[in-house]
Amino acid sequence: MNTFKELLLNTKRVSVWGVGYLGYTTILRLQENGFCSVVYDFNEDRLDDLKNNLYPEKEQINSWSKRGKIPAINLEKISIVQDKNLLFKNKIHIVSFPNSDGFGYSALADLFIKNKNELENSLILFQSAGAPKTIENNFCNSLIKNNLDVEIATVFRSDWTIEDFFNKNVQRVVSGNNQKAIDKTDFFLQLLGLESIKLGKLEEAELYENVKNALSYTTVAFFNQLSLSYPHINMNELSKKLLHEMHFDNLTLGVSSVDYKSEQSIENILRGSTGDFLSILKEANSTNISFLFYYVNLLKNKHVTSVTILGLSSYNSMGDLRFSPSVMLAEYLNKENIKVYIHDENFSQEELQKILPYSEFIDLNTESISSDVVFVMSLSQKYRFFTQNEMDTIGLSKVRYVLDNTGFFKHFKYSDKTLYHQLCDENLVKVMN
Repeated sequence: MNTFKELLLNTKRVSVWGVGYLGYTTILRLQENGFCSVVYDFNEDRLDDLKNNLYPEKEQINSWSKRGKIPAINLEKISIVQDKNLLFKNKIHIVSFPNSDGFGYSALADLFIKNKNELENSLILFQSAGAPKTIENNFCNSLIKNNLDVEIATVFRSDWTIEDFFNKNVQRVVSGNNQKAIDKTDFFLQLLGLESIKLGKLEEAELYENVKNALSYTTVAFFNQLSLSYPHINMNELSKKLLHEMHFDNLTLGVSSVDYKSEQSIENILRGSTGDFLSILKEANSTNISFLFYYVNLLKNKHVTSVTILGLSSYNSMGDLRFSPSVMLAEYLNKENIKVYIHDENFSQEELQKILPYSEFIDLNTESISSDVVFVMSLSQKYRFFTQNEMDTIGLSKVRYVLDNTGFFKHFKYSDKTLYHQLCDENLVKVMN
């Protein structure tokens, strides 16, 4: 890391691959912070126009800026080259074009392999997010096959105008093929006065960037449907106020947010709507309900014969079963001929067996869990005060799968034969395999 810092600060020269919107604005940022750029683009006409102050063209300027104004690059502080091999004299390579058929990441990988003797202490940064695994499949894997150990990272950008680009509050999504890549990238961004959102994997960063844009797009579609369903409501104003009020910091995935209040709100919106436009809302409702059914089908395919459900109540320590996901889970398990055991301290054995007559009550004060799988669905006071010793005593730490909808039990120790999975975490793939 220290060697990388010294090499970078000794020259303050960076290679920029591509001078489209991403590359051009990156050069501006580099110059603003005292870095010189060695610039290449697979479109030679673009390089010639850049040399002659004819780039970007008027149409591009209007596309890149809300105000129709783009700062000019200081041509004295860049080296425009048509020999791609000259870019390998620098230790930072910023890839500012998407993977494409014309000159894609596979072709770029071939160039890096050809110049492998120049890559010691180098850092390769990708700015454009494609489909998840694009960078690994089209670039990283080729280097690995040729025994090239190089730090590769992302500094993804989601700005669409130069005004957004120069907003200092915008962070870069940083990930890397190893921790060194992330550390080097973070140091480089500090030199540019930028902050980062750090993620662990290249694929995760690609997914993050695409999901961010897709979520925004889907939100707009939802409000568009609402405007059709409630044509007499000013949805422009209502959406701004709603989004300002909404806070998603404590959003819990799984089915923790599925309850009778949510269901009632959906029903209210549908009943009061004009026409049949709210397909996104209907799909969301259907998806949340069927989420647990997917897990049941997974377990059935793995020949699981019994499941214990901890927590039947919709609201943790309240005896409230309105729109309870646990009840629906139990009913579906029974339908699939999987034995159901139930524990919920808010209900007596008689009450539970009236609600779910096919299930078997388990008393955790006197009995151990004997099922293959445990679903932790809600948190009663008893569960909150479990210790590791109690987890071991009742057998919760020794079952085949612990599927935790609450996330409360993730820090306990489990046997080597137990897979702990908080719903929606990365261990789902292990349940699937």
